[in-house]
Amino acid sequence: MPRLLPYLLFLLLAACTTTHPVLQNSPMVPGAVVDTISSTVTLSLHSTERNLSGRGVMVYRRPDQLRLIMLSPFGTTVMEAQVMGDRLTLSYPASGVAYQGRIDELPASASGQRGLALLRWVLESDPPAGAPYNGEVEHATSRGAMERISMRDGQVVEKDLPSGERVRYRNRTVLAGVQIPLELQMENADGARIRLTLEDPEVNTPLEDKVFSIPLQGMRVLPLSELKAP
Repeated sequence: MPRLLPYLLFLLLAACTTTHPVLQNSPMVPGAVVDTISSTVTLSLHSTERNLSGRGVMVYRRPDQLRLIMLSPFGTTVMEAQVMGDRLTLSYPASGVAYQGRIDELPASASGQRGLALLRWVLESDPPAGAPYNGEVEHATSRGAMERISMRDGQVVEKDLPSGERVRYRNRTVLAGVQIPLELQMENADGARIRLTLEDPEVNTPLEDKVFSIPLQGMRVLPLSELKAP
């Protein structure tokens, strides 16, 4: 586990609020890509069912592993989301209930959770081979859908899916030789909006497999298709 993650979890679980320093750019390394990210995050969600915001911790490993922990102001876990390939687990410890299944089994009414399921696609922000320095290009995603990518100054600034999902990348910096966006603005096909901001991220540090595991001991595990909108 990287040095950052235990420290971040300690701070958040202690409900500690701090002022985050401004990240300093480092030189870019030609050909370098994002393999892992670990970061504290702030997240806001606006949908027809609910509006919420909070802080938490996120870890990501290319190509298809993601874990997001959202915390209450008192440092307790409100929700955990885990993406492993095409599988999604959502855990709500206060209710003692978790939901598991394929991402495409999410009910249409769960618009906010659909946005969370898109995070893996959102974090794939490397320019595809042959992309123009400025302009648009179509590219097949890891799941086979054709995405439309908008490029500016050699970097991805926006992506769209035919199903109506969109992500905009803002506030870029360079870490570990890789340029990454610190703010991700997502929109679902049904109008739900999610903004995810990375705070003090670490890039391309080794992550152990257990970092991506959600504890489900004592939880009632239901099919993802049974998830109800809050």
